[in-house]
Amino acid sequence: MEKQTHIYFKGLNALRFFAALAVIITHIELIKSQMNCQNLYYKSKLIMELGELGVVFFFVLSGFLITFLLLSEKEKTGTIAVKKFYLRRVLRIWPLYFLITALGFFILPHLHFIDNAFLSPFNGYTYTLNLILFIIMLPNIAFVFFKPMPHIGQTWSIGIEEQFYLLWPWLVKHSKNILKTLLVLICILFIIKASVLFLCSTHNNSMFYKNLKGIVAMLKIESMAIGSIGAWLVFKQKYYQKLLSNAILLGALLIVALLIYFTPNIIQDAIFLVYSVLFLIIILNVSLNKNCFLKLENKLFIFLGNLSYGIYMYHMIVIALLVGSLQHFGIIINNSIFSQITIYGFSILITILISWLSYTFFEKPFLKLKHKFTVIESGSF
Repeated sequence: MEKQTHIYFKGLNALRFFAALAVIITHIELIKSQMNCQNLYYKSKLIMELGELGVVFFFVLSGFLITFLLLSEKEKTGTIAVKKFYLRRVLRIWPLYFLITALGFFILPHLHFIDNAFLSPFNGYTYTLNLILFIIMLPNIAFVFFKPMPHIGQTWSIGIEEQFYLLWPWLVKHSKNILKTLLVLICILFIIKASVLFLCSTHNNSMFYKNLKGIVAMLKIESMAIGSIGAWLVFKQKYYQKLLSNAILLGALLIVALLIYFTPNIIQDAIFLVYSVLFLIIILNVSLNKNCFLKLENKLFIFLGNLSYGIYMYHMIVIALLVGSLQHFGIIINNSIFSQITIYGFSILITILISWLSYTFFEKPFLKLKHKFTVIESGSF
């Protein structure tokens, strides 16, 4: 791909939407379980894993796109305008994040027909401290120390991304050898994680170590770093062409499917490094392989991909409102085909509709401001 002032990777909007859809599938069954409905959550390993894999895919994709943009900016201008980078991320992420946070803390708790019996009520201290962690963009930390706030638990991954964005432009700006920096970062993170998780496994009864394990396990910055390696390969026009073939893409898809069913629980945390590499192969093939059998670039997927952030942020609220409403009117929710079509169909369609309204009337004004701080235009991010 030529280095240019306007960057666009074909097919990534579709992949972004599919990742959001994977999260929705898992959360439909999880929320049905939490709201005491018949469900498939604990009956299907695929359903249990899809949501987390969707989030890991988002991490890899974010690392890929952000790093390519930063490398392009550094080549064009000789530096990285870190302040402008932060302002772009703030304008893209914060408005919807804080809207969802406000709904979760101040509005949804008063809608008792969507009460989630699985999540215990908060007393004043934990509620206030939890809110503070959300306000300072540490929802992943709040997720570990407290049960997640009902219907906004998905925000934990936004915290991880924001923490990555806080450090990454500085590393790209000052690094003389970005590939070496990435490899060292991944190795350090892997060693720290492995050491902490091993230490925690020997202190199963300690709340401190349980919390520490939760924080470390959720911190999947190494997945973003792997995406960043892909960006470096493409930017430098090195080696990535060897990964572009339908056989390699098909192999990556097959291995992902096999890993879902055959990964031992004991290495569940470490295996996300493998998933991240496989997801990077998929991203490279869909966006850069001219002969790719997955033709995902069309107006519908571009539209849905543009809404993917909203889809990800709103979907849990929509699912809870839908399930709660059906229960309120005495409609039985079970695993019948009709019930599943109803829940899945309306959950997805209503989420897309609300995300479109949000994107059009709430997010776009902020996105228009974002262009004032843009150095390299991107149609993919």
